[in-house]
Amino acid sequence: MRRPSFVGAVRAEAIKVSNQLSFWLMIAAGLVLLGISVVGINTVGNLPDTARTDPSGFVRQMLDVYGTIFQIGSGIVLLIVGSRLIAMEYSSGTVRVAYARGVGRLQLLLAKLVLLVIVGIGLLVGYLLVVGAIVAALYATWTGGLAGLDTLGAGLKQDFGYWLLVQGISIGVVILLAAAAAGLGRSLAFAMAASLAFFPVDNFLVGIMALAARATRHDSPWHNITEYLLGPNLNIVLNVIEPDHLGRAAFAPPLNPVDGRHALIVIGVWAVLFAVIAIGRAVRPDVLE
Repeated sequence: MRRPSFVGAVRAEAIKVSNQLSFWLMIAAGLVLLGISVVGINTVGNLPDTARTDPSGFVRQMLDVYGTIFQIGSGIVLLIVGSRLIAMEYSSGTVRVAYARGVGRLQLLLAKLVLLVIVGIGLLVGYLLVVGAIVAALYATWTGGLAGLDTLGAGLKQDFGYWLLVQGISIGVVILLAAAAAGLGRSLAFAMAASLAFFPVDNFLVGIMALAARATRHDSPWHNITEYLLGPNLNIVLNVIEPDHLGRAAFAPPLNPVDGRHALIVIGVWAVLFAVIAIGRAVRPDVLE
């Protein structure tokens, strides 16, 4: 009997995602939020002056603002889509059908992960096209044209490369988090709740550690814990790997200063942990038939 091909498995997962109304509703909601962000940006008094006098500074501010929006928005989309794509097989029992048709356990998981990576890249490319048009339109409106953008230096191009790297890291981490939550709970409700709650709890722990340090009057043990939390390190990784980045983290940073190497190692360890959980639960599942 011929076994299903890996490409065919990825195509099957793509059909599942494309048939989910919630996926397209989230995309539509994201476009609406982008429109609202443009209205909000227009109310910032100093941005038009920055665009006229410092095009590079203006573009850097836009990268910070829209980078944060993308990390939040794409993270929510990928966590919901990923949790649902992986966990619904267990909740509905269709994973037995897939196994019975010859799809390997790891093959099925990898097909879902590859599809989620494709979705993440598609979101990033589409976002760059839409936001690029928005930023160009704002700049042209405030300066009378796009002439100043041709003076952007090599430093900004390097910063954009770092920006893309961090966005890619964020996409990979949230996909692995969704896979780990789905594999661990074997339930759609648990997977979505656990994956969506992870980063808010992670950031909230920074505040808890700060309060504990004040209550005990000992900073070191509590502040040290925050150096190894995933969310805070993701919040500041762009700031610490760019040599001239002047932006501030949108959410809670670690209470102790960390460098780029530390942040990347911590993020990498968490990503490996999520991957081990997802793969381990796929290799030794509860489904034994």
